[in-house]
Amino acid sequence: MFKKFLVGGILLILIGVAAGIYVWFKPHPKVENAQGILITADSLSLVYGKNEKAADSMFLKKAIEVSGTINEIDTNQDGGIMVILQTGDPMAGVQCTMRDKGTTAVKGQKVVIKGFCSGNGLTGVSLTDCVIK
Repeated sequence: MFKKFLVGGILLILIGVAAGIYVWFKPHPKVENAQGILITADSLSLVYGKNEKAADSMFLKKAIEVSGTINEIDTNQDGGIMVILQTGDPMAGVQCTMRDKGTTAVKGQKVVIKGFCSGNGLTGVSLTDCVIK
């Protein structure tokens, strides 16, 4: 009886380890391969400003293509490039964390940025894994 429990326990542990290894090494989706939802930075900010829960259901973890004007270019704590698109609200822009640290952009430039939406924060809507189209 004890042997059956021991074998069953070891089998469950092996299945758990195999599942963990699979998830760890599973390739992450690339934004270039995903169909993006087209929207302007102003519209995205307005949708999140009106109803964050509804906006999350439409955009969260989905690829979106945001068009707008670059208001600011900064670096984050990891040394990555952050491009902030201008919206109608001067306190809340669309923050785009660029995938490539060598991305070049110019303040005032009109761009279309494609990335995965990660929701609304204190300073505006955030996108990750972004590329300039």
